[in-house]
Amino acid sequence: MVQEIIVGLIGISVALIVIYKIYGFFSSKNEQKNSCGCSSCGCSTKPKHVKY
Repeated sequence: MVQEIIVGLIGISVALIVIYKIYGFFSSKNEQKNSCGCSSCGCSTKPKHVKY
């Protein structure tokens, strides 16, 4: 009986960790500065500031 409870708690915690990692993977893409992830390539979606 005790072993089943422990296995259930471990299973729930592993499922929560996996869900958190998947959510973090997809939400971090929305917070990237550029579409490809690099800072100075030509595929940047932000307007470039021109210094005069």
